[in-house]
Amino acid sequence: MHTNGQRETRQDPQSVGNLALADESLGAFQTPRAKTRTPRLSLVPDITEEIDALAPTTGILNGIRLSLTLWSLLGVIILLIRELLAF
Repeated sequence: MHTNGQRETRQDPQSVGNLALADESLGAFQTPRAKTRTPRLSLVPDITEEIDALAPTTGILNGIRLSLTLWSLLGVIILLIRELLAF
């Protein structure tokens, strides 16, 4: 037992082997620095977004148009089925 508060450290042979394999496999993913290209600087245009103040209103109007179209189509189908059944 150590009275100075120091821990006894041992290296497990299996963990040393695992670290060596991990280091070797990581080396395969890293590119050598000598073969890397220097980055080219290029001018990128500013991204500006135009804010449409009527976008919510346009969405509501498109929804109403779609709803009216679908209800009209449903009404025509119901009328056609009635006519076919009365025939």
